[in-house]
Amino acid sequence: MLNFHCINCVTCPFFPSLYNLYILTFPPAERRSWAGLEFELDYEKRFCAHALVQNDKFVGLFNYWTFENFYYIEHVAVVPAMREQHIGTEAMEIFMSQTKLPIILEVELPTTPVAARRIHFYEKFGFSLISQNYAQPPYDEEDDLLIPMQLMCNDAAFAETQFETIKDTLYDKVYHYTLNP
Repeated sequence: MLNFHCINCVTCPFFPSLYNLYILTFPPAERRSWAGLEFELDYEKRFCAHALVQNDKFVGLFNYWTFENFYYIEHVAVVPAMREQHIGTEAMEIFMSQTKLPIILEVELPTTPVAARRIHFYEKFGFSLISQNYAQPPYDEEDDLLIPMQLMCNDAAFAETQFETIKDTLYDKVYHYTLNP
């Protein structure tokens, strides 16, 4: 059985495993530094980091944000040796069974087979691509490069009508980013 183990500080026993998988799986432009992740864990109560644990063994990570009108899944990853065992599917099923609000997530543009498979994975759970243009702000304050991405949501009507609110919330709360006029 898969369990979500809450990580609330860098001294939690599963944090080193979570962080190692995090830096292995996500390129620097698509993740926080150790200090950035530590800051969110210490000061941001809307941010939830979880180790995915199966039979007392770390098998993945699942990080998300809780906002007033939606959830935002920031990062999901499974240990490479455990992939193809439906751990990601089980994690999504557990998370979705416990949420009542719409869920938002970012995906890379479908320009590679891996990116296209990732989009298809989320479509199996009822997510659809949001048609408006979106770019992920940088995690690093010194970087000004926005990365073209797409948002997906499991409630298309909510996503289409609330796109600007969703984008503004992500930019402000998740990325601490302000567009320069």
